[in-house]
Amino acid sequence: MKKTKIKKAGLLGRQGFKEYFKLNWSLYLTVLPAIIYIFLFCYYPMSGLQLAFKDWRIMKGIWGSPWATTDGQLDLFKHFKTLLLTVTFQEKLINTLRISFLKLVCGFPVPIILAILFNEMSSDKYKKAVQAISYLPHFISWVIIAGIINSMTQSGTELQGFLKGIFGKEIYFFSNDRLFVLMLVISSIWKGCGWGTIIYFAAITGIDPQLYEAADIDGANRWKKIVYITFPAIKNAISINLIFSLSDIMSAGFDQIYNMINPAVYGKGDVLETYLFRIGISGGKYDQATAVGLFNSLIGFLLVIVANKLSKLVGADGIW
Repeated sequence: MKKTKIKKAGLLGRQGFKEYFKLNWSLYLTVLPAIIYIFLFCYYPMSGLQLAFKDWRIMKGIWGSPWATTDGQLDLFKHFKTLLLTVTFQEKLINTLRISFLKLVCGFPVPIILAILFNEMSSDKYKKAVQAISYLPHFISWVIIAGIINSMTQSGTELQGFLKGIFGKEIYFFSNDRLFVLMLVISSIWKGCGWGTIIYFAAITGIDPQLYEAADIDGANRWKKIVYITFPAIKNAISINLIFSLSDIMSAGFDQIYNMINPAVYGKGDVLETYLFRIGISGGKYDQATAVGLFNSLIGFLLVIVANKLSKLVGADGIW
């Protein structure tokens, strides 16, 4: 009976989808909850993007609010022009790109280097212990981390005494916007580098050990084995992670910055996400916040396409 069903299922092109569905309806039934979840929480909320082209009226809601107008004339891009052309928005955009770029350039190679170093450890027990310790910061909330950093950098602490011994004065990261950006980059790398090694280490463990044995016979040292065996094996994982990282270039890390920022560092530390939170959630300007959010999403979408194309040009598989 099962063989007959398998044979019939293989004739999908002849019998059509209806016959195939009758044979495999139970499999489609198991997928149905996932389809409903994706529709309700991923696709249906996209209908709210129309708010970027409307004048928000709280009593009328998203669907009932009128389309945006300027001096009585229909102006669908009113909120885009209002925000994108302002000096404040341009400053927040530059801050966002600066912080995201620094996090990408400084932080992206760290998990790759750590994964390769883990692979080079000869002791399995020591390797597992170091990996477990490197994962721990990922599970700590930014609220807790912000409190720890704030306590450590206050005047009179041991850290400030150490910094005073080196630089001759105490350094306050929460009152200097340049140092605040530096602290954001360092703390982001510290929190995510260990967790980021998982996908690379998984790719490394899939390498055939015979390749390393053959390299040993040929007289290759550790550096050459890394360059010619380990690194090519994780090239596709690197390209995929880079694509995802570029898609988030307009997101500098809301949780981190929101819990650490204060008015003293708004000059270089205030980003689009915190700015939108203030004008959108706190200020009630949901239409403007939606317009900027849509702008960020479009930029991320374009960067994904470009990064995927570039990854294929350098020999990686990309994501499609």
